[in-house]
Amino acid sequence: MQKILTVDYETSDSRVNFGQVLQAGIVISDEKLNIESKHNLRCRLKPNVIPSIGACLVHKIPVDVLKNFNKSHYEMVMEHYNLIKKFTPSIIMGFNSVAFDIEFYRRMLFKSLIPDIYQTNVGGNKHLDILNVSRAAKFADDSSIKTIMSEKNRPSFKLSDLSTANNIDNGENHDALNDCLNTIDLARIIFKKTNNIWNDSLKLTTKKDTENFILKNKAYTSLEYFYGNTHPFLVHHILFHPEYSWSINWDLSFNPDEYINMDRFNLAKALDSVPKVLRTVRANKSVVLLTSDYALSISKYAKIGIDEINRRIKVLDGNFEFIEKIKSILSDKAKEKMTMDQTEILHEETIYQGGFASEKDKSIMRQFHKVDWSERLNLIDKFSEERFQYFAECLIYEERPEVLPKSIYNKIHRSFAERLTSTNKEKWETIPSCFSEIDTLRETKYKDDKDMLALIDQYNKYIEEIQEKFESS
Repeated sequence: MQKILTVDYETSDSRVNFGQVLQAGIVISDEKLNIESKHNLRCRLKPNVIPSIGACLVHKIPVDVLKNFNKSHYEMVMEHYNLIKKFTPSIIMGFNSVAFDIEFYRRMLFKSLIPDIYQTNVGGNKHLDILNVSRAAKFADDSSIKTIMSEKNRPSFKLSDLSTANNIDNGENHDALNDCLNTIDLARIIFKKTNNIWNDSLKLTTKKDTENFILKNKAYTSLEYFYGNTHPFLVHHILFHPEYSWSINWDLSFNPDEYINMDRFNLAKALDSVPKVLRTVRANKSVVLLTSDYALSISKYAKIGIDEINRRIKVLDGNFEFIEKIKSILSDKAKEKMTMDQTEILHEETIYQGGFASEKDKSIMRQFHKVDWSERLNLIDKFSEERFQYFAECLIYEERPEVLPKSIYNKIHRSFAERLTSTNKEKWETIPSCFSEIDTLRETKYKDDKDMLALIDQYNKYIEEIQEKFESS
């Protein structure tokens, strides 16, 4: 039987390229969600990372742990990687994990020079995001899970709120291990009360399986979430995006007859209009797709009727030139966006933009982890790409700075000093922006909370220590 590995992270920052994981919770269970083992991985803060104080006040990791925990970030990454490797193939489950936790994990591996950056979705591993499954379960059966209303008077799908609403309590929220246990308890409710949704979700845990479902079903129900509610769309797949490979679908509430004879300019304009004619499904994002029956019960589709729905599908399938015109419009739009996005890309941001590592560089990466730190120094220049040379230097700087020649150490240290003391608005947390956030929180949100103010003071003192270290460079 395939294991389910439930994962959750507490991080220094929400910015995946420049933040780091501080705590990783991993719970191993069987397919029926019976827990077999629990793993609570922690590490100290990297010497070149400034944490977001807002994030610190959420997870409340003590300053002493951030400074002095006996395990480094690299050591935690290797422990995490080997644990996933041990249980491959498995279902990797989490809450909002595909958009957040998995992206953080990939960058953990990427910047630690571990070549298997897609470890969680290769080798038979699959993804299951309980946030998406929860929304689908609530849509299919309103009584399946309970929700509470947010400040905006909308159903809240935050894990903490869902846990409260469904009487789930495994200790303090925003502790990685506790959040894993809360996620499992929520999954158990869905498993019990909407088993059909649970089983349907398990069928779509890989990109390939999801694409097969899309191609097999002429019409199906795609669920999207916005304005606090789940919105069902009855859609028909017409093409895969020419640049991003996403599934592009026609919303069957729109009559294609009204669009087919449009010239390219007016069609492009119509496709940008709201409500959207085209609905995008990203097959690699652990989406939940349902049969057409669910959407056909919605009034706007029920009024159209199944006969007209089938006719519209035939019209779309029979107009190759029309589909090619849409494909061309989407391609041009994507290329235009790429051109506009040509800002300076730093090495930390190249996980997708920089292409795959060569086999030569992958081989050096594997060797890098097998030898002692002094030998790793000799491997730096063997990498064919500058970004991997940079990551190797950073790893040695973080783990064994005494190994680095003074010239290399000073170069890296000065570069981080420039980054962290910058007074500009940067892609990462800086010392000035951190102090600014501290002042704001003191004067507003926590001005009357003595305990939180005391905690803020501890973090403030710690940031002052970091400031002294880098401003003296």
